[in-house]
Amino acid sequence: MAEKSQFQHRVKLSLLVGLCALPSVFEAVAVIWGVRHGLQGKALRDGLDLWAGGFLLRHGQLPVLFDHTAYQAFLEGLYGKLPYHLWSYPPTYGLLASVFAGLPPWPAVLSFDAASLALLALVLRLAGQSWWFVAAMLLAPATLESVLEHQNAELMTALIGGGLLLLGARPRLGGALIGLATVKPQLGLVLPLYLLRRAPIGFMYAGLAAAGLAAASLWAFGPAAWAGFMHYTSPVMSNVLLTGQPPEFAGGLVSVFAVVKPYLGVGGAMAVQGVVSVAAVIAGLKTRSVPALLILSALASPYLHVYDLLLTTLATALLVRERLRGGFAPGEPVLFFLAWFAPGLLPWAPQYAHLVPLALLLLLASAWRRGAVPACDS
Repeated sequence: MAEKSQFQHRVKLSLLVGLCALPSVFEAVAVIWGVRHGLQGKALRDGLDLWAGGFLLRHGQLPVLFDHTAYQAFLEGLYGKLPYHLWSYPPTYGLLASVFAGLPPWPAVLSFDAASLALLALVLRLAGQSWWFVAAMLLAPATLESVLEHQNAELMTALIGGGLLLLGARPRLGGALIGLATVKPQLGLVLPLYLLRRAPIGFMYAGLAAAGLAAASLWAFGPAAWAGFMHYTSPVMSNVLLTGQPPEFAGGLVSVFAVVKPYLGVGGAMAVQGVVSVAAVIAGLKTRSVPALLILSALASPYLHVYDLLLTTLATALLVRERLRGGFAPGEPVLFFLAWFAPGLLPWAPQYAHLVPLALLLLLASAWRRGAVPACDS
C-alpha cells in the first residue's frame, strides 16, 4: 500500500510539474519564432552578454566592455538593432564566461545552459536527492525561465543550494561550492556568518575557493578588469537598482527593495531592505534548515530577479518532499503550488510581482514550522 501511495503521489506531482511548465513552453515557442524570423540577437537575451563579456575579456578589449556606447555598438554590429545590453558581472564571472566565449554566440550560450543544468543535476545527486527530485527541479518554471533568458540561476542554485545540502556529509566540497557562488555575491549575503558559526570547515573552504577564483581572474585579465568593475560596472548596476532605469534591467526585480520603492521612495526602500537583510542574516545564524536558508538568501538580496527564485524553488521542493512524509499543514499545498508556479507565471502577469516578498515570508514560516528538513551543519 505504501508503494502504491508513493506512486500515486509521483503521478500527481508529475502532472503538476507538467502543468506549471506550460507558460514557459509558450514562451519558448515565441523565442523559436523569433529565431526563425531573423531575431537571433534578441532571442539570445542575456546570453548575449555572457558571450560578449567573455569574448571581450578573452581578447583584452576592456575599453569596449566598460563603455556602454562601445559595448552596445559591438553587439549591434553583430545582430543589428538590439534592446539595451550591459555587462553586469565581476571578473570572476568573466572567467567562467571566457571559457565558453571561444565558441560562436549561440553554441556558447547553449553550451553554458547545458553545463549549468548538468551541474545542478550532478550536485543534487551528490547530495542524495532522487532522480524524481532532480527531474522536477530541471523542469521547474524557474529553471525553464532561466534557460529561456540564458541566465545563471541553475548555476547559482547548484553552488548555493547544492553547497548547503552537502555541508553535512561533505563540508569541504559544500564550502567550496558556496565560495564559487561569489560570482554573484548578492545572493549569498546570509551565508558567511552562517558558515562561520555552523560549518567552520565549510567557511574555510568557501574562503579558499572565493580567493582562488578572484586570484585566477586577476591573473587572467589583470588589475584593469577589477578596476573597471569597481569604477564602472558596480556604480552602473547600483544606479539601475536605485533609479529603475533602464527598465530592461530593473523591470523584472522582485526583491523587497523593488516592491517597496514605489510606495516609500528610494530612501524608505533602502531602509526597509536594510532591516530585512540584517534580520535575514541574524535569522540565518539561528536556523539549521536548508529551505529556510535558501529563502532567507532571497529575502536578503536587494537585486533579485524572477529567475533567481530557483533558490526558493529548491526550498519548496525540499519542503514538499518532507511534508509528503509528515503531513501538510492547512494551506501549505496551495502555498507550495504558488511558490513553484510563480516564476513561470510572473513574466506573463508582472502585476503580481509585488506579492513575491509576502509569499517568501509565508514560505519561510512553513520552513520553520518543523525542523525535519535536513540540517547542513558540518
